[in-house]
Amino acid sequence: MTDPINIRGRPAKDYPKRLRVVTIKLTESELEELNLMKTQSGMNRMQLIRKKIFASGEVTMVNVKEVLGELSRQGAELGRIGNNLNQLARHANVLAKQGKLHPHVAEELKKMLEEHAAIQKQLDITWRHLLRAIKK
Repeated sequence: MTDPINIRGRPAKDYPKRLRVVTIKLTESELEELNLMKTQSGMNRMQLIRKKIFASGEVTMVNVKEVLGELSRQGAELGRIGNNLNQLARHANVLAKQGKLHPHVAEELKKMLEEHAAIQKQLDITWRHLLRAIKK
């Protein structure tokens, strides 16, 4: 009868007690995906959600409307530049048919068109990356 009696009951946890409740709404497909991840990971829903939220490290906050607006403005400006370059190319073709086009001008125009195409391609890639990041 000399056994010490644990007056305090269950041992204290290493982390603070979770008292706050957060409710989320999911579509059927999102819930199915969450349940699949839960089954595959062996964690319960809350453990999985906490891990997904907090284990990702640094969170970057972005005003999506602002970013999309700016990208839209830049895309529109790039489109206007492309239209201007196409008008110059059309005019250069007319001059070339008349034999009045200087070869240096043709080379410069070709260089500008190639630069414009490269910038347009890079903007398209940036759009795709941004849209993928937003969907995650």
